[in-house]
Amino acid sequence: MLRQILTAAALAGVLGTAQAGSILEAVEYAAEVPLVELDVPSAEGGTLGFTPCSGCVSQRVVMPSSTGYLVNNRPVTFEEFAAAVATAKSSTEIANRSLAGLYFDAASKRLTRIALVAPLPR
Repeated sequence: MLRQILTAAALAGVLGTAQAGSILEAVEYAAEVPLVELDVPSAEGGTLGFTPCSGCVSQRVVMPSSTGYLVNNRPVTFEEFAAAVATAKSSTEIANRSLAGLYFDAASKRLTRIALVAPLPR
């Protein structure tokens, strides 16, 4: 019985060590941008402008038609997303408390989705 317990413990240790050497590969990366630093294009497929941090250089990326849009974790169309951004920006208080999450494919560097997190009125 003791030998079975020791064998099981040794096997668990070996398997745990083997898994520790696994390589993680990034499939996407993200940027969290204050809403006041986001410039949404007037039409889908346009160029999105943003400044990722205070003092950082402004960036511009094309928003391909495959880009997904979310407002407070709810999937929306581009038009609904743009309207939510405009509503949030119309109030300085809401705009200052809002963020946009930009998600990029690691391999192609293409924008895959953009998420607005804002305390919008219902």
